Amino acid sequence: MACENVNRAECPLLGGDAIDRASTQSSIFKPPTDDGEEDGPSSPPEYGNIEDDVLPEESVLGRNIDWKSAYIIAISRVIGSGIFAVPGVILTSVGSIGLSLSIWILGAIIVACGLTVSLEYGCMLPRSGGDKVYLEFTYPWPRFFASTMIAVQAVLLGFTASNCIIFSQYVHFVFDAEPSDFSKKSLAVAVITVITIIHGVWYKAGIRIQNFLGWIKVGLVLFMVFAALYVVIFRPEQEDADIQPTKLHSWEGLWEGSDWNLGTIATSLFKVFYSYAGLSNLNNVMNEVKDPVRTLKSVSLTALFTALLLYLLANLAYFAVVPIDDIKQSGQLVAALFFERTFGPNIGKRFLPLAVALSAVGNVMVVTFAVARLNQEIARAGFLPFARYLSSTKPFNSPLGGLIVHYIPSVLVIILPPSDEVYSFILEVEGYPGQIFALATSVGLVWLRYKRPDLKRPFKAWIPAVVFRILLCLALLAAPFFPPSNPKPDGLWYATYAVVSVGLLLFGVLYWLVWTVILPRIGRYTLEEKQEVLDDGTAITVLTRVPRVEPSTYDRPIESHPVHITDVRGRESEYTLDKNGFQYVPHVAQETEFVDDEHIKAVYYPETEQLLKDVTGASKIFIFDHTIRRQPADVRSADRGAQLRGPVQRVHIDQTYTASLSRVPHHLPAEEAAELLKGRVQIINVWRPIKTVLRDPLAIADAGSVSESELVPVPLIYPNRKGETFAVRYSPAHRWYYKSGLTPREVLLIKCFDSKTDGRARRVPHTAFSDPRTADDVPKRESIEVRALVFHPDDRD
Repeated sequence: MACENVNRAECPLLGGDAIDRASTQSSIFKPPTDDGEEDGPSSPPEYGNIEDDVLPEESVLGRNIDWKSAYIIAISRVIGSGIFAVPGVILTSVGSIGLSLSIWILGAIIVACGLTVSLEYGCMLPRSGGDKVYLEFTYPWPRFFASTMIAVQAVLLGFTASNCIIFSQYVHFVFDAEPSDFSKKSLAVAVITVITIIHGVWYKAGIRIQNFLGWIKVGLVLFMVFAALYVVIFRPEQEDADIQPTKLHSWEGLWEGSDWNLGTIATSLFKVFYSYAGLSNLNNVMNEVKDPVRTLKSVSLTALFTALLLYLLANLAYFAVVPIDDIKQSGQLVAALFFERTFGPNIGKRFLPLAVALSAVGNVMVVTFAVARLNQEIARAGFLPFARYLSSTKPFNSPLGGLIVHYIPSVLVIILPPSDEVYSFILEVEGYPGQIFALATSVGLVWLRYKRPDLKRPFKAWIPAVVFRILLCLALLAAPFFPPSNPKPDGLWYATYAVVSVGLLLFGVLYWLVWTVILPRIGRYTLEEKQEVLDDGTAITVLTRVPRVEPSTYDRPIESHPVHITDVRGRESEYTLDKNGFQYVPHVAQETEFVDDEHIKAVYYPETEQLLKDVTGASKIFIFDHTIRRQPADVRSADRGAQLRGPVQRVHIDQTYTASLSRVPHHLPAEEAAELLKGRVQIINVWRPIKTVLRDPLAIADAGSVSESELVPVPLIYPNRKGETFAVRYSPAHRWYYKSGLTPREVLLIKCFDSKTDGRARRVPHTAFSDPRTADDVPKRESIEVRALVFHPDDRD
């Protein structure tokens, strides 16, 4: 590297092929402080390559979900076909009231254990996406595997078909229509179509409608319970002997007809799990929840106890009013029979079953609302085709892309299976893969307790409950392959749902293997993540193909290239932040020693803020860190706690574009950050010598001489977030500058980021370099750099 200042000097610069995203799979840079620069490689971590998911993240739609709406999102999914249809299906499978009630109680216990797992994860990682976020965080290796499996499960199995079918069946029941296969499926498809349009076009109206229907459902269940009490207390005998409810005179009678087959119990438990599935519904939409951690804890526990009470009371109401043989024959229409026997053929058969149908619509609405956001998170991560369109909230300021991804498999599942078995089949196909992911999250939670005790856990699951859930998951995964006691001769094979579920997951494994391993090896490329921000403010990851770097390159992480470095002394005023990306400014600081962090923050921070306002015209400055560089660190300063590190002789830019924007909600309150992000945002490094620079001066490349294609994102993993810095590929076109003999009475402003894309400089690479003319006895360089978010809230063009 040639330095143009009388003589030439060799200055180490990072070459383009030395470090790129291919190499960061096995070498992640981890600086000792959160300053946005890499000081050298560290060994790869065993986990946590998306550490930024520890931080809350606000949706571009804002935080519109308060406690009441959050409760409805949870409880309204729970109260749907699970309470109006599943009790009859379970009783038909297990054969007796005693075993049916036991299944509901055991299922509730298992669900409670699972809820503690999702609560610990959700409070520790309060981000939209649910299991996607948790599994990616826990299992980062093999690379992309957890993300691919979640994407396959969400797209192929994340449908909302069961309650559409319940709606169709109850509507046909109300109008005494003899349902054909075509009419039942057509009405079910119509429901999911209308709901998708409402959520996709009228976002806030959809929330209001689902809230209203949710409260209607809670009231309907309570009405059923009081109706059952009325029948038992005031009308204990029916005139028609054929419609007498079941009378149990002994303990043995309670268990008469029980089917204790493990496979039967497992499929029944899967239906119970489905009935409680809404308890974790809120985890999928955390980016839109106000006060997400506190809301998640209180809403989830409240919804659990509400659901358990309502389910038990609803089952007891059915058994108190409807004969057991009629329940077994009714299948999914048990609630319709209950209303008919309680209130007669008019109100009981017309009005109240229609209310059940509307409650099923409410369930479809909240499931669609949550799953669409999960699909959007998957698209944002780059695991769906057309990610830019599916991630965007345009044109209706709603997750329309995620809704479409959810709509297609839902319609297919409604149309394809045989009509008489479609409901049970759907519940079982949804439930079986869920146990695989439940097993993965439960084991992962125990693993993280051991490996990551440093993570903040606002809620901690009881480990014996987690272990119990792990054992139950293993048993339930094996159970479907035990043949039932009384298999249906003309129905589907008893383990069909398990085979279908495993087949879909194996498809995910094969897809991952081909997509991320085989094709990249054949094509000699790697899949790398490139961060982009869409027009609506949505941050997405685009997976791109990067030519593979030869293994020998990894042995040379730093390359030196001869380049000219121009001394700008006497011409400093020619270089500005917006034109070149850097600017020299005369400025005398009150602080001169820079040995005490607290004194620096109290004295130097305020004068630096004012300097930045004067130079840039910004109205708000937020300084988020500073770094003192002394080499070696002197004892006096080290004893007083200042951050001391040597110069970085590696070409870099402190922040990538995405990492820069993520700092705003990281450092500032969510509402304030959302407002500030609507205007111009900059990150500027204020670099000042503590003593006149005689060794290791700082070189800056003109921003216009460095193209975007020469910037290589490199992840930086911190205890509580993930950052990214840009490494820089070498090019002879780069124009390098420095100022010789820089004194403490002047500062160098280095633009690390600018949100404006109108042609002005957005970022500037820089590095320290060694001048061979420097004598050995010249004092080491001492400098301080302060990094600040610079806001122009009125500049929104």
